[in-house]
Amino acid sequence: SKGENFDDVLISNKEIRSMLNEILKRYFQIEIKVINIKYLGKFKKKDRIAIKSLMRKDLEYFNIKDKFIMIKDLKFKRSFDIHGLEIGKGPKNILPFLTQLLNERPNLIYPIQELENNWHPKYHSTLIKLLIDLINKSKNKSFVMETHSELFILQIQKLIQKGIIKPEFVSINYISRNKDGKSTIN
Repeated sequence: SKGENFDDVLISNKEIRSMLNEILKRYFQIEIKVINIKYLGKFKKKDRIAIKSLMRKDLEYFNIKDKFIMIKDLKFKRSFDIHGLEIGKGPKNILPFLTQLLNERPNLIYPIQELENNWHPKYHSTLIKLLIDLINKSKNKSFVMETHSELFILQIQKLIQKGIIKPEFVSINYISRNKDGKSTIN
C-alpha cells in the first residue's frame, strides 16, 4: 500500500510500466526506465564512481540490485536520467497510486489524502487533469480527496466552468472548527 516493493513491480512487469509511462509522458514529460548495472558504462568516470559508491553492499537501506529504476526527464533539449532514489517524494508517492488507478475493476473508491504534498504548485492542476481523465475513462471510479491546496479546488472549479467536469460529479466540503471546538462541514 505504501509502495515498498513498487520498484520490483515496475522492473518485472513490462505491461504495467508501459501503461504508466503513457500517463507520465503525456502529463509530466517523464518516462520510467529499467537500467541494469551494465548501463553504468555509458556514464562519465566520475559519475560511475559516485553511483557505485551508493551501491556498496553495506548500504542495505537502498536495497540496490542488478536492475533499478531511472526516470528520464523529457522536457529538455537533451533529456537526462535521474536515479529512482533521487526523484523526490512527490513523484515517488504518486507512481504506485497511478498504477492502482490503471486497475480495470469497476466500482472502486479511492480515498486520497493530500495528493499535492511534495509537488511543486505548477503540477497541482496537472494532477487534477490527470485524475479527471482517468475518471472519465474508468468504470465508476470515485475519489474522496482531502486537500489543503486552494490550487486543487480552483482547478476543479475551472474544469466545471469549462464543462469538462459535470457539477453533479463533484462535492466540495469545507471542514472548520467552531468556537466550541467541534468540527462542522460546509
